[in-house]
Amino acid sequence: MNALGPAGFLLIALAGAFGALLRYLLDVLLSAAQHRRATPGTRIFPLGILLANSLACLLVGAGAAWAARHGIAWHPGDLDSWPGLLVLALVLGVGGGLSTMSTFIVAAVSLWRSGARAMAVSYTGLTIGAGLAAGLLGGLLASLLPW
Repeated sequence: MNALGPAGFLLIALAGAFGALLRYLLDVLLSAAQHRRATPGTRIFPLGILLANSLACLLVGAGAAWAARHGIAWHPGDLDSWPGLLVLALVLGVGGGLSTMSTFIVAAVSLWRSGARAMAVSYTGLTIGAGLAAGLLGGLLASLLPW
């Protein structure tokens, strides 16, 4: 596992930080735009988190499909090369930092507790459906890549 030495771990950590920052920016920018247009007392649909989770699923689906197509498996023997490490940084680092199960659950529970039960259920269904669709689309897009 030479590539997973200090430089490899640093690459994955930096990729995770990038994904987390991107998630934060998506959520803040979309939430701010929603709050500007909303009337007082209106509940805000967690669109930023939905988009971040969907993008993460697209990225993970594409990365996993690309890795499989190039014979890169998810075991340590395949991760000691730079292509394997880059896929790992993209999928686990950026994808892991970008996605957020905990914030998804907090948003859904908050909507439910505030009385916006239909919005909570629709948000949960949309998140699961969009995540599955994005993962499949990512795999399809990766299969179309020429390299």
